[in-house]
Amino acid sequence: MALRCRLCANNDRDSLVEDLAQRMWDARRDREIDPDWDNAGPYWQEAIRLFASETIAMLSDG
Repeated sequence: MALRCRLCANNDRDSLVEDLAQRMWDARRDREIDPDWDNAGPYWQEAIRLFASETIAMLSDG
């Protein structure tokens, strides 16, 4: 059976945005200096969520 694209099969955009934001944060953070996602603080979490949301919108709209 073929696997479906996560963007195409998604029915919970908020959950997808949150997962992508956390992965984006983890990919760029300096583990010696930056906190993990849960302790990143509201400013940084909202900023990265916005980037994640815009990335999903760009990829979804083609």
